[in-house]
Amino acid sequence: MTRMISSELLKLRSTRTALALIASVVGLVVLIGLIATLTADFSKDEVRTVDLLGIAGFAQVFALILGILAVTTEYRHGTVTPTLIVTPDRTRLVMAKLVAHVLAGFVLGVLAVGLTTAIVLVGLSSRDIDTGLTSGDIAKVVVGLILATTLWAALGVGFGALVRNQVGAIVGALGWLLLVENLLTIIPTVGDWVQKYGFNGVTNALSNVESEQTGDVLSQGAGGALLVLYTAVFVIAGTLAVRRRDVTS
Repeated sequence: MTRMISSELLKLRSTRTALALIASVVGLVVLIGLIATLTADFSKDEVRTVDLLGIAGFAQVFALILGILAVTTEYRHGTVTPTLIVTPDRTRLVMAKLVAHVLAGFVLGVLAVGLTTAIVLVGLSSRDIDTGLTSGDIAKVVVGLILATTLWAALGVGFGALVRNQVGAIVGALGWLLLVENLLTIIPTVGDWVQKYGFNGVTNALSNVESEQTGDVLSQGAGGALLVLYTAVFVIAGTLAVRRRDVTS
């Protein structure tokens, strides 16, 4: 199992797509965080420190895509066949990809959240603006954002294994998370439920970034537990799908 995980980590380090994806999201959150921190007018705009820290949440979407690519790329390029010849145990293969990409998601989260937090705190300090948060509050947001990014990478592996088609998995996942859930929040009653229990809702809860935009969310612990549950369901479903499907190159 250790060799399989090492092999998956090697793929991540040597694949241009993965490296470009990680570099892009880190650069993006740094740029947006810098611009937002230095230009936000706290006296006029309804801007809070937690909103600026939440910019690091962009990394979650990229972590999801990274996880999806872990499995779907194998099927798209036909490399899954030789991979299974070397490693015929499909469950172990999915678990190796899961572990490797959970680690990658964690590193991505640490980089994105760490840099964004540093930029926000230093930027606000240079402008003599009080953050309005205690060190404990900031720690909860930082830890929550990192864990959420890690879990979204795992979620991507499970969803990618379940769907298998690369374009379908990416479009379907992003369409639901960025479009459908947001549209559902407009519907009375249903919208309140989605804001609390949808993927974005539990992620916001875990990240501890409740605001007017996110609406009422669960507690950080409850949100984290539900996101872990959702992720586990997709990982199990994806693993079962990989075990039962025929593999064609």
